[in-house]
Amino acid sequence: MQKYPSRYSNGKMVSAPQYITEVICEKKAKYDKEDLGFKFWTNKKWSAFYRNQISTANKLLKKYSCVAIIKALKNKKADYIYSLRAPSLIKLIELEEENLNKQNKTINTDYDRSNNKKFSQTKKNSSKLSRLKELE
Repeated sequence: MQKYPSRYSNGKMVSAPQYITEVICEKKAKYDKEDLGFKFWTNKKWSAFYRNQISTANKLLKKYSCVAIIKALKNKKADYIYSLRAPSLIKLIELEEENLNKQNKTINTDYDRSNNKKFSQTKKNSSKLSRLKELE
């Protein structure tokens, strides 16, 4: 399982749903002109919102990749999205997922497996003794 650095628990690593939830909480706090602070999810004001959003993050991760969700949240078009349940966010996630799939399909996997290949050896650590043997 991929881990991500948390900004709110002294650099500890968190799971994908936790990281996604931190990102959406940051967006909401910025909109509300508030500071989240250390371990904000334990704060009475933020705990309900955090629990609500993390359950939605888990549901989204069953359908979409973490990278697509994060890219969608950081997209300019998501500047005014403050909930993981926003219908416009789903459209952005699907777009990002499609873009990622296109990138994965454009990787060239053709290999030349012909038997006519010749490889040359390079001499890296040839000792004086081996050089003398070559001279004989």
